[in-house]
Amino acid sequence: MDNVKISKIGILAAALLLGSCGNWLDVTSKSEVSIDDMYSTAEGYYTSATGVYINMGNASLYGGYVSLTALEPLTQQYTVSGNNETRRSWAAYEYTSETSKPIIEEIWLGMYNNIFNANLVIDKLRHEERPLFEEGVREIMLAEMLAMRGYMYFDLVRMFNESWSVNSASNNVPWKTTWDATIGERLTTERLLDLVMADLAEAQELLETRDPIVTGASSRDIYVSYDRTKRMNYYAVCALRARISLYRNDYATAYAEARKVIDSGKFRFITGPEIVETDSYGEELRSNRVFTPELVFALDNDQITLSARTYYEGLAQDLLRSTACYEEGDLRKDAWTSLNSMNNLNLIKYKRSSLAADSYKYPTACTPMLKLSEMYLIVEEAILNDAKLDPAPLSYLNTLKEHRGTSALVSTADAAMIRTALTREYICEFKGEGQLFFYYKRLNLARIDNGLYNGNTVEIAPGAYTFPRPDDENDFGN
Repeated sequence: MDNVKISKIGILAAALLLGSCGNWLDVTSKSEVSIDDMYSTAEGYYTSATGVYINMGNASLYGGYVSLTALEPLTQQYTVSGNNETRRSWAAYEYTSETSKPIIEEIWLGMYNNIFNANLVIDKLRHEERPLFEEGVREIMLAEMLAMRGYMYFDLVRMFNESWSVNSASNNVPWKTTWDATIGERLTTERLLDLVMADLAEAQELLETRDPIVTGASSRDIYVSYDRTKRMNYYAVCALRARISLYRNDYATAYAEARKVIDSGKFRFITGPEIVETDSYGEELRSNRVFTPELVFALDNDQITLSARTYYEGLAQDLLRSTACYEEGDLRKDAWTSLNSMNNLNLIKYKRSSLAADSYKYPTACTPMLKLSEMYLIVEEAILNDAKLDPAPLSYLNTLKEHRGTSALVSTADAAMIRTALTREYICEFKGEGQLFFYYKRLNLARIDNGLYNGNTVEIAPGAYTFPRPDDENDFGN
């Protein structure tokens, strides 16, 4: 039974890989491409690495479930449609219902299919000795794939293992770095994240002297010359290490890595006039609701637009309960929320015209994966837990608040007030990105905001923070 299951996963993974080739490789019913042929040219490598990014944008991953349609309802910030049993059951944390099980299975299989893809590219790049690339390109691609694999593994840990603060020995996530038919080993969260952090350290070393976002050098290479904020660039690796370190209560590392991003000067906060530009009649001329100047890493994909349109921009789907978390003048409120014709609140972070003629009005559709704002929040939380890290407490939180158009926290604020302010920022800042659920889980909060931001909370059962492994994994898997 194990062999049948592995074969199924292997076939699906290969199909995903070869299905992402775009214009670089033509795979028809009359021709099959072997792995050796695939990696005989630089273009084959470009295809495979790009395929990892493309597949991460699927509806089962960061083009839907992991960023938006599965994780957002769990934050209780939305009222889901009573006519949609799948949405209702999922938002009630009924993970074992017949309507919820397919969501779990799609996330799990989608992640491991793409980890398989990344493992294949990593293995081939490590053993590639032919002069196929410009100097440094092989190392950049290898670093990106190591970091992308680490990104996926960390989110698997955050979904399927208990929180670090509850049980760092939780071991529901198999670790597999090969692309053969062997079964991965279920490691503890602590051990698995040690390995991820080691991979990310290697990725940093490979990128620090080669990544154009660091060096400023231009490249003629078609892969490396792509927008580096849409790839796992050097600063994205630092940001991911900061996120993981905060999760593990390693405040010194979290602070240091987040500061690398902040101090780089490569990213900046968006200004109000940049978000929406209108003509004298109020017609939108341009809009930038994903705040592209702040994106350390974003995943290009059209699926996020479709997911948002289907579940968050209609008259009776997942509707925001309130905008009370936003202060008057907070630029995020009008950028990301809007009353519809039924006087209900829509999330409009990903909203854009469906007309091809209007495409010039918007940046490329993308899912925010790592942002400048999160780095400020990480630094602030690190200082909150280890005051000796920085002599200027509150400066990071208040810098973010200043750029959002909200009032500064008073200098006399105590630890409880700072924690409340941090929680508010996570509620306000990560609408439509899934990160608020992970924040609640990291802190293992027994009660969370009810979506109205009026002081009332809802109780979260401990088991609601941990997704169950798919039935097939428990019956036949690791």
